[in-house]
Amino acid sequence: MNYQAYFTKRWLRRGAVLMTLILIYACKEEDIRGPATSLTEMGSAITIVHADTSLVLTWEAGRAAWEGDDRKVEVAYEVQVSSDSTFTDASQNVIDFLTDSTSIFLSDQELTPLEPYFARVRTVSSTGTGASSWMRTPRLQLKPINLFTPIKVWKLSHEAVVLNFGRHGELTKMVLEKADGTNSQEFDVSADELTAMQLDGLSSNTDYVARLFRPDGRSLGELEFKTKPTVEEAGHIDLRGSSDPQILQNTLNTVPDGSVIALKRGMTYTMGGLTLNRGVTLISEPGFGPQARIEMSSSFNVEGTMNLIKFEDVHFTGDIGGSYVFNISGEASINKIEFEACRISELRGVMRLQSAGPKSVNEYVINNSIVQNIGNYGALTVDHNDVSERDVRFTNSTFINVQWLIRYGGSVNAGLNAVLIENATLYQSPWDNRYIIDASRGEIGGFTMRNTLIGYTTGGRSFNRVMPNSSAVSNSFATSDIRWGSNATQGMIQGVVAYGGASEQVFAAPDKTNFANSDLTIIDKTLFTVGDPRWRP
Repeated sequence: MNYQAYFTKRWLRRGAVLMTLILIYACKEEDIRGPATSLTEMGSAITIVHADTSLVLTWEAGRAAWEGDDRKVEVAYEVQVSSDSTFTDASQNVIDFLTDSTSIFLSDQELTPLEPYFARVRTVSSTGTGASSWMRTPRLQLKPINLFTPIKVWKLSHEAVVLNFGRHGELTKMVLEKADGTNSQEFDVSADELTAMQLDGLSSNTDYVARLFRPDGRSLGELEFKTKPTVEEAGHIDLRGSSDPQILQNTLNTVPDGSVIALKRGMTYTMGGLTLNRGVTLISEPGFGPQARIEMSSSFNVEGTMNLIKFEDVHFTGDIGGSYVFNISGEASINKIEFEACRISELRGVMRLQSAGPKSVNEYVINNSIVQNIGNYGALTVDHNDVSERDVRFTNSTFINVQWLIRYGGSVNAGLNAVLIENATLYQSPWDNRYIIDASRGEIGGFTMRNTLIGYTTGGRSFNRVMPNSSAVSNSFATSDIRWGSNATQGMIQGVVAYGGASEQVFAAPDKTNFANSDLTIIDKTLFTVGDPRWRP
């Protein structure tokens, strides 16, 4: 057999068939092409940006195949949001529409808070019938809007509460009831300027729930709180019946360790030198009047072992030239010293630890307080190497005209484990080129600053020779009118942002002469999340 001739004839027959098909297609192209199609694809996965009570879904622009110069292809997006993770039940879709945007904003107008949802997006073309595969998100969920702000300790008593709240669209009513659902009361809060309300006639030592509502009945906030017990219900030692200003000094070392002593609001108690030898808590009686005032002509010394010394809702004052709240020289081991919702003013120092002999404070806390006009021993001074002071927390508080914050004597080794300054406002604090932490030897473990606002000062510095082993700073700012150190240790703490506005642009009424006369309410909305919360709108 002639194989060459055989294969030649075979390929000629196949070529003829192929040419015939080409001619048929050329003649019948319009008949067999069918509807136009577009090939599209998503540009990226879906990104979810959460903002608690809302979220945004975004994606990159999609792509479509070219269909020729005479056919302009535009890509749109089909978006579906459903409570059905499989998207098989269309009745559960809360959103199903086409858009040319590459993002979608979702709030409580579209989604019910706390309910689980799922979203998917695909590209579609303006021409043809092509669509990409679906891109899907994991489960989505919105937090409910809560316009209530936390209740400060001085805004809550045994029979009343002051509730503060923001505005979000139209509010209609506030409902207050006991936690068991009884004694429901309704209040009109529709006035746009209304952002606070005092509710009186409450039962003591009782759990309550307050709720805010908009016109369609949906909630815009829920707040649970418990009224304070009366002095009698709490079993406190009651000094309110005495008008003797020395009754407190005469009582302190006669009560059991761990006692809580209730003082009369608006009364002044005088305190000379006293060596406290047991743990106690001093509080002003429940109510909204002026705090009980404790005038320190000298200071508390401390001796012995105790768990807690605490002051709540009282005002300490004295002689800025020579008195303290604490000037500890005795041998003592104290787990925690705490100031809660106090005003501390006109003192040489808040706490000083000095003299030979072992003495330790494991935790030192100033919270929800105002510390102002404090001299050269600052909020804390350590004046001897026999002292151990480990953890310091200054939170939700304001420091005005405080010369030092934390100070170690020149020959004293620092031994701090951790320092936290959070939600604090500093104004003329520190000053006279003094320090936030003044330590020339020893060790500072960790330093953390969060949500803190440093205002005007005639001269402040961050650290002396000893820098913290670690430092973490977030959402903290310094106004433009500070005078601050400039070298490696004394310069502004790394991470604190230099803000463009001076104190006059940031605060309602800063006073650069009588510093404690300042109204430090924040008026610059960019800074509404920083500083002592008492000054935030």
